[in-house]
Amino acid sequence: MKVSARVRGEWLQIPCKDGKVNINWLGGEAIRRFHKLQGPDSSLKIGEEQIQEIRKTKGGAILDPDDLVKDVLDDNDFVSIILSSDRTRQITNNPETAVNLEEYTTMNGKYEPPEEYIFLDGNTLSTDDLVQLGKSRYKIKLTNEAEQNVTKSRNLIDKILQENKVVYGITTGFGNFARTTIPIDKLEELQYNLIRSHAAGVGRPLSPEKTRMLLALRINVLAKGYSGISLATLKHIIEAFNASCLSLVPEQGSVGASGDLAPLAHLALGLIGEGKMWSPETGWGEAKYVLESHELSPIRLSAKEGIALINGTQLITSLGAEAVERSNLIARQADVVAALTLEVLKGTSRAFDSDVQMIRPHKGQIAVAKRLRALLHSDTYPSQIAESHRFCNRVQDAYTLRCCPQVHGIAHDTIEFVHSVITTEMNSATDNPVRLVLKKRANGKLKEIVFRSFLQIEGKLFPPAISTENIPQRFLTSSQLRFMSWLQ
Repeated sequence: MKVSARVRGEWLQIPCKDGKVNINWLGGEAIRRFHKLQGPDSSLKIGEEQIQEIRKTKGGAILDPDDLVKDVLDDNDFVSIILSSDRTRQITNNPETAVNLEEYTTMNGKYEPPEEYIFLDGNTLSTDDLVQLGKSRYKIKLTNEAEQNVTKSRNLIDKILQENKVVYGITTGFGNFARTTIPIDKLEELQYNLIRSHAAGVGRPLSPEKTRMLLALRINVLAKGYSGISLATLKHIIEAFNASCLSLVPEQGSVGASGDLAPLAHLALGLIGEGKMWSPETGWGEAKYVLESHELSPIRLSAKEGIALINGTQLITSLGAEAVERSNLIARQADVVAALTLEVLKGTSRAFDSDVQMIRPHKGQIAVAKRLRALLHSDTYPSQIAESHRFCNRVQDAYTLRCCPQVHGIAHDTIEFVHSVITTEMNSATDNPVRLVLKKRANGKLKEIVFRSFLQIEGKLFPPAISTENIPQRFLTSSQLRFMSWLQ
């Protein structure tokens, strides 16, 4: 019988013979082995460290030191050994952003991996689907069309590399180094360095639910086939999501636009086997060990794949998706509360009649009035107070009751507008460069023009033209002109 024990972020596999040793022995043996492997520089001092508690990593149950291993653990089970000094160990020395990783070690309750799958194609993901993915209700698969688009995209990148073309983000540096050509043998290193250099976020880690949403949304965008990532790499990322292997992503550090660079870099950092990672099976640990515990290996980046992983708006968009879903639920609950209030105060629904609402036919207002009418009186649930108004001396209800459709309606309209914006952004690519498949007639035949960078003209970003005739050439640099010529 073997048990994997985590001590200060390191995993140790402890042989427990037939399991007839107790939990206290398991903790002491794990500390002894940790100290031995760390050598003279070990942060643990034998005899000085006290075990505060030992928990099952899955579920978080505290184990009694006197229980036998075989009675409370299964073969190849995982436990987290928490020392007294660990309670003050922090992920950062800045007291304002200090995080005790032990708070995030385990999930509350028993984790059950999902059995259902959702198919992503980069075009049809809804806000509700994304929230459900965050709650671990689904695993992910790609549609056949998405796989084909991703493969076509990668084939183009490979062609660019074979022909030794100069293309931003693939064979050049980034930002101010866009005109610096990178040697072929340094292209992979460039992608790794990009991720490491941008993993500079601060603050507490995102919750597992929010990190799942972030990862799922990035997978959806990559599935569009505009980013140049290989199908093998994308499937490897999906495997990590399905195993709920989640990188440590700090809450702060994004600049929005296509600049969720720092959060996405942290997301990618764990996937390449660096930094911290969490899963329900293992808790927090070094990313490579968490991946290994799920029989996964770190992804291997090739040209373009580093920037493909970090160039996007997926953090802000995923948080926006969660916010708009919660807002919709709250707004609908407010309608129910309004109906209950009217019922308690023995109000009338006459102000909500459809003929009255059509005089000022705002969409949200009409919908709320219809909902209130259904809640207050229907054939199935007739109102018990309507008859009381037949001979009462009331002229009308209070303004706050009569105008619920107008007040609540604009909230529903706003939520619907934001929902539309968020949904569009969820299914959009913001990479630079992107791969586009456009069709152009040349000599009576269709010619595929497949890759082009965005060009900055007079301080604005314009989508690339099909030919240089469509764009003022006086605004183009010589390298951009050569690139546009190559595309044709």
